[in-house]
Amino acid sequence: MSTIHFRIDEETKRLATQAAERQKMSLTELMRQRAEELAEDEREHQSNAHEYWLEQQIEDAFERYESGQGEYVSNEEMRARMDKLKLLAIQGKL
Repeated sequence: MSTIHFRIDEETKRLATQAAERQKMSLTELMRQRAEELAEDEREHQSNAHEYWLEQQIEDAFERYESGQGEYVSNEEMRARMDKLKLLAIQGKL
């Protein structure tokens, strides 16, 4: 767990405390809840950003393939290539 400290003016604190009391919570509980909501929003944003990046990478790969700039390699061929590279790496020949 971590602790957050920040300063706010008295009027803001008074109003925030009243809002928390209306929800039958302490100001600390309410602020913790809001911080957790912000963190969840950020997790979703980061996840969406990664998904967008991945979709873009896939689209770019298909565009390269369709324009003749890419090469399709079967799973079996890729495994064979990787096995060869691993062997060379183990032998110190990379």
